[in-house]
Amino acid sequence: MFLSIREIRHAKGRFTLIGSVIALMTLLVVMLTGLTEGLGKQNTAALESLHPDKVVFAAPSDKEKPEASFSSSSISEGVLAQVKGESGVEEATPLGTTQTRMEGPTGAQPVAVLGMPEGTQLPEGRGTVGDGVVVSKTAAEETGVSVGSSITLGGQNVQVKEIAEDSFYSHSPVVWADTATWQDVSHAKPGTVGTAVLVSGSLDGDIPGTVSTNLRKAFDALPGYASEHGSLVSMQGFLYGISALVTVSFLTVWTLQRTREISVLAALGASKRYLFIDALTQAAIVLGIGALIGALLGAGLGALAQGAVPFELSAFTVLAPAVIIWLLGLVGSALAVRKVTKVDPQRALAAA
Repeated sequence: MFLSIREIRHAKGRFTLIGSVIALMTLLVVMLTGLTEGLGKQNTAALESLHPDKVVFAAPSDKEKPEASFSSSSISEGVLAQVKGESGVEEATPLGTTQTRMEGPTGAQPVAVLGMPEGTQLPEGRGTVGDGVVVSKTAAEETGVSVGSSITLGGQNVQVKEIAEDSFYSHSPVVWADTATWQDVSHAKPGTVGTAVLVSGSLDGDIPGTVSTNLRKAFDALPGYASEHGSLVSMQGFLYGISALVTVSFLTVWTLQRTREISVLAALGASKRYLFIDALTQAAIVLGIGALIGALLGAGLGALAQGAVPFELSAFTVLAPAVIIWLLGLVGSALAVRKVTKVDPQRALAAA
């Protein structure tokens, strides 16, 4: 351990280079992770805030097969009554979703309209549904809307009841409305009360003509969510793989260059366990410093980017990538050191 720390102090330039590469890779992964989570939140935040145990979808007609899709599902009064009658269901709330255009005094903004029965308690202190619509802050600012304003929502004139904190559905700011307003805005067929049913409690099996899923799987029913999220996660995976290869390459070359020093220690009686721990300590220090700097840079840039792009800045998006890169580097270093510690000290010294 003493030798590993002395080497870091002696070869500052070399270790600075390795640490800088690790910091840059950590920065890239932190930024991509934050962007992935941020884009995901812009897709799913409104649904997540409702906290259903199950989400039920139904086919728009008896001739069609039901599928988990917010764009094609249609809930009738009959389906809603069936869901409410199931044993284990504590509460069943129809949710209507549609995307349209909101026009206010100073501009227009694409929005997502989420319709629920009048009197339903909205999440996170946004009041209750009814007597006007609840508009997300972003949409209100873009259109010059305030409480009491009259707006045009999908061709329908409605009054703004409240301006609430931002909530997003499929990358659009949400306007919360009652079911009747949603029916008018979405031009729903008579008897249609929603797009899906949000269930609190348990639901054993699917009702004929419906399909149910948990909230996490329901995210895949959002238009474009699965492909967008899958692409970003794949990019993260490739970046982790590239980071591992680059880190292992650097540490392998450096460890092989230390063969003479390791052989001297072995010839002096140092055990393989000591040599292994010494090399791993050196790698852990360099990797740790590099990953920490990269994480701090990522947190700083992420904080600056939040105002311009949907970036999620949290302990998970900053620390998880740094820890993973640190662990991948340690695994690579362990493989490299294991190879060197098997070298015969006399042959290594003679070759040097």
